[in-house]
Amino acid sequence: MTITLHDVNVANPGWFSSENIRFFGDINYRILHDKQGKPYLVRKTYAWTGMFGDDPIAHYRINPIGANLDILPLDDRTFATLAEVKTALRDCV
Repeated sequence: MTITLHDVNVANPGWFSSENIRFFGDINYRILHDKQGKPYLVRKTYAWTGMFGDDPIAHYRINPIGANLDILPLDDRTFATLAEVKTALRDCV
C-alpha cells in the first residue's frame, strides 16, 4: 500500500498545524518511499538556519513514517536539494 501525505496528515494533525509550520519554518511536505517501499515525510524547511541573525536557508529533512502512520524521529542528515533526498532514498537510507 502506498502511503500519501493525506494519510499522514489525518493521523498527525498537530504536526501540520499552522503553529507548528510557523515554529519550524516548514515550507512544504511530501511523502517519498525508499526502494523497499518504506515511507518518509520529506520536509522543505528553514528550520533553525536563521537562529543567529543569519539569512534562513531552505533545505530538506526527512522523518521515517511508522507502521501506524506516526512520524518517527528526524534523520540527522540535511539535504540541499530534493534530488539529494531522492538519491538517498533510492540508495536506501
